[in-house]
Amino acid sequence: MKTIFITITRGMVARNILRAGVLDLLAQNKELEIVILIPKIKGKNIPDYFFKEFARENVKIELVENKKMGKIERGFNYFISKLIFTKSTRLYMRFHIKEERRIGQLGYFLYCLIYWPLSKLKFLKKIIRFFDYSFFPGIIYAPYFEKYQPDLLFSTCIMSQLDIAFLKQAKKRGVKTISMPRSWDNLDKFFFRVEPDLFLTQNERMKKTAQKVQAINENKVKVVGFPQFDLYADNFAIIPKADYCQRKNFDQNLPILFLGSEGAWSKGDDKIFESIIMAREKGNLPQCNILIRPHYSECDKHSYRELFKDYKNVYIDEDYRKSDFFNDRWDPSKNDMKDFASSLFYCSLMITFASTLALDAVCFDKPVIGVRYGVKFINGQDRTDLMYETCHYEWVLETKAVSLVDDGEKLIAKINQYLQNPQYKARERKELKEKLCYKVDGKSSERITETILSII
Repeated sequence: MKTIFITITRGMVARNILRAGVLDLLAQNKELEIVILIPKIKGKNIPDYFFKEFARENVKIELVENKKMGKIERGFNYFISKLIFTKSTRLYMRFHIKEERRIGQLGYFLYCLIYWPLSKLKFLKKIIRFFDYSFFPGIIYAPYFEKYQPDLLFSTCIMSQLDIAFLKQAKKRGVKTISMPRSWDNLDKFFFRVEPDLFLTQNERMKKTAQKVQAINENKVKVVGFPQFDLYADNFAIIPKADYCQRKNFDQNLPILFLGSEGAWSKGDDKIFESIIMAREKGNLPQCNILIRPHYSECDKHSYRELFKDYKNVYIDEDYRKSDFFNDRWDPSKNDMKDFASSLFYCSLMITFASTLALDAVCFDKPVIGVRYGVKFINGQDRTDLMYETCHYEWVLETKAVSLVDDGEKLIAKINQYLQNPQYKARERKELKEKLCYKVDGKSSERITETILSII
């Protein structure tokens, strides 16, 4: 009997790993014992539904204390975090969504002076990881290793405090480690304090970034794809259109516009969405259904429901399961995942900001409009364009698959263009899908599982 630890720190990760297929595939092997490790983040116990859904004969769920870093480790972490000094990190330093976290010109100059050259030294990152492991070995989680004697740790969010501590304790004990980032936009933002035995990425660009920016050895990086995209290859996961439209009070004979919020990163997007609704009401857009999806991190803070309650064929898509247990405040069920996939399948086009929704949309060859105005203001100037200048989103824009619009008139014109000619930019969407979505073949979970089984 072999024992595998799997860390789950967010609802997003529970969706990607536990519900998308990895857990089911591993649990089929009765020679494996799987222990799911979940931090007690908000003083809450694990919900009953979580046990009912995932616990089984060879799957245990362990709630572990979410230990805070001490002052010395926090200071150490702060200084080494800037070893990833990319265009993305520089943008966050200067134009963070929280004004109090922005730094002035002098501070920015000093950071550049110190960290720009240091960030280029791969050997320094290796040395820092050695000292990190030596001085902060994650000893607080040693009892779990004593209790279960794991053969492998699968860390599903390499930047989380829990994952870092478990990875270091696993390394200390000679336990094999596999890790991956929780999302495709994390590699150019944060310094990974531990180099696992094997690092999984969702696409080839991430693999190159892991090697170049994070100084992870090439032979330790493997591309597996997005496990949450596996559902997109399953035709049986799509809800029949009549049922889907009935649930949302849509007219199934009309096109569907998917309006995707970026939450705190697109404050004021309700005005953008309202302008689209008003264009429809005035006849500047054809009659259509409008689906507004709030960002999961702000599912209880938005004003869409009150603003748009009197409009016909407008649906606020907030029915996914909320969570007061995970930090990201949601824990989507399998039915929620199917509903989201169906929204992508039936929509005529995606209208969003610098969002991962662009990748979701091109998996179904849906046109994407990127709104580049009206939601981010700095010193009285509209700087929404900054959202699109991060390293990872430049990968998207390189393909020209996303049509960027800089004012309301262009937005309405572009919507009409796509409704009349949905094949516009189909070649570019195919390129984006191939370059950043990897293989949308329903087998990413299989590739992850096979990788785990190959080294345990």
